[in-house]
Amino acid sequence: MISKWLSPLAITATLALAVTPALAQNSIKIGGIAPLSPPGGVQTGESLRDGMLIAVEEINASGGLLGKQVELIVEDTSGVPEKGVAAFERLASKEQVVAVTGSAHSAVCSAVGPVAEKYGTAFIAGECWSDSVTAAQIPEVFRITVANSLVYTVAADWVKEAGFKNIAIISENSDWGFGIIDVFTKNLENTGAKVTSFTAERTVSDFTPQLLQLKRANPKPDLIVAGFTGSNLLLMLRQAYDLGLAPSSDTAIFAAGADVLEPEFWNVMGDAGVYVIGNPAGLPGKPDTPLSRTFGAAYEAAYNRPANAVAMEGYDGVMVIAEAIKAAGSADPEAIQSALRDLKWNGTRGEIYFPDTKEPAWKFQQWPEVPIFVIQYSKPNQTPADAEILWPRSQATTDALILKP
Repeated sequence: MISKWLSPLAITATLALAVTPALAQNSIKIGGIAPLSPPGGVQTGESLRDGMLIAVEEINASGGLLGKQVELIVEDTSGVPEKGVAAFERLASKEQVVAVTGSAHSAVCSAVGPVAEKYGTAFIAGECWSDSVTAAQIPEVFRITVANSLVYTVAADWVKEAGFKNIAIISENSDWGFGIIDVFTKNLENTGAKVTSFTAERTVSDFTPQLLQLKRANPKPDLIVAGFTGSNLLLMLRQAYDLGLAPSSDTAIFAAGADVLEPEFWNVMGDAGVYVIGNPAGLPGKPDTPLSRTFGAAYEAAYNRPANAVAMEGYDGVMVIAEAIKAAGSADPEAIQSALRDLKWNGTRGEIYFPDTKEPAWKFQQWPEVPIFVIQYSKPNQTPADAEILWPRSQATTDALILKP
């Protein structure tokens, strides 16, 4: 077991140092990319990386792959496309990894797709939701999380059922952010609901002008969708609360970014985080399987924090590569890709597979059965798994479609 007294960065260093030159020659290298420094969503990146580390430890404890130990090499993207491209280049050329997984920020995933194609190296996209990631239909690109058109169609169904009529979206100026606006707007057409949208650069940290405009609007929005990632998402949520706008009895707030799933959310929000709504692409224990339980326990023991959907994506990303290697009986990159296309593997969030559907374009090598939830915190310091499930109704933990202060 990874020592829970080591920091995640120390763990990474420890694993790297443990691979001697002799072992490196007889190891199978798997690459990871993640935003581990600003302006990227650092906590999201750390959760991805830490999930990968748990997977590698389990694989090596069970004898490795093809008689060899697995070496994980994680590169920092800072959430910047250019850095993501450079990181993937290093992994594929210098490190000669057999496949790569991870990444957050859709712009990074979209940028590294052509690099994966250039080197013939499979890329298992983690926390990247823009349709464009798989819509490019690059044979080397697979995705184990949702696409915008998948997740926000589900979220829009909840919006319609809950009866919201005036929806305001504040999104970052990115493929993912624009996708939030597009999918919500399309799915709420002809419903009588009005959608107003604002966009801002990812580096913006003061949302007071937009929020004050919404507070003074007539009618005032009954739902705000916060389409930002990283620490600025939490700043927007805090500012909305401090202005008395949301969450309130009149206006709910829906946080589209993954940072709302991390313990740091409560560090910023305190009790103001109660009634904030999130949209995880998976919840620990759902489905309640032996793997989801053992992964959750191992993750919490190693890092003294609960697992979440992002950590599960990191774990599953490494594991589907490992399963493909076992199925192919080879670590050859082309053999891995072929095996991934035939893969059916029960991961932490369900059976993962990659259909070759080409219409609509975003469904290409997209896992179509990612579990999607709309959750709402009802008490301070809740984990996502402890929050109330509002949607889908088949798994709801409350009769209400929305909880109000």
